[in-house]
Amino acid sequence: MPDQDPTPPQSELASFGEELRREREIRGISLKEIADATKISKRFLEAIERNDHKTLPAPVFTRGFVREYARYLGLSSEEMVNRYNFAAVGDDRIEQSVHLERLTTPQAPPMPKKKSPVSIPPAYARVDRNVYILILVVIALAAVSYWALKHRREGRLANEERLSTEAKTVVTAPPPKAPAALPQTATAPVAPEPGQPAPLLLSIEVSEPSVVVLEADGETVINDELRRGYHRTIEAKERFRFRTIGNAAGIALTLNDKPVPPLGRGGQVLHDVVFDRESLQKTQQ
Repeated sequence: MPDQDPTPPQSELASFGEELRREREIRGISLKEIADATKISKRFLEAIERNDHKTLPAPVFTRGFVREYARYLGLSSEEMVNRYNFAAVGDDRIEQSVHLERLTTPQAPPMPKKKSPVSIPPAYARVDRNVYILILVVIALAAVSYWALKHRREGRLANEERLSTEAKTVVTAPPPKAPAALPQTATAPVAPEPGQPAPLLLSIEVSEPSVVVLEADGETVINDELRRGYHRTIEAKERFRFRTIGNAAGIALTLNDKPVPPLGRGGQVLHDVVFDRESLQKTQQ
């Protein structure tokens, strides 16, 4: 019988280039990207995918191109080079190149085979594009939810701050020379002159922070934000006038040792609250 032709059919060579092109397209990689990374001419890469081995340079160089191409795609480079040799076995240059390499390459003693490391494809090749789209949708929904919660929280805080706006307003009146915010201070009562009424003594106890502007006989004696624990007793001949009390529930008053009823609820702002001798008579009833 006549010897069979060892040259593989043309479809074997075609399947080799088509497989490389298919693997590249699955990973969404362009030929320009491979050419920039491997420094291989784009024309040669196109010839490999077209199985146009006649256009390619000498097989020894072409095998290097195939090796770098396969390595960039995450494929086994040695396996793809062997497949290239087998697919293009009909090319005389392949046979001559392989024969020349065998003659010129010194034969080294056989080395123990090492397991080639498993080639891991790039991350973008292992993940479906739909996964990226899903991640982007989840991130967008999370951002919208965060914005909605933040907007709702800011609105709630704005409503709470509106109730105490006046309490936080800095009064522009000039501060008194005497220290107004010293805690635990008291004014010793002065004995009235014969025939004169006893002075008015107003004691202030602070349980919650509050802005207070107080006048005694028309003179400003307190213009500050009083802290918790603040205590002071102030004397006046005729009357006391609170121009501002920022937190009505945080202030407790005693007029001439008589407790004054609560001024209001927490956060309530009061203006022009007057205590005089008529107020003293009411507290003594």
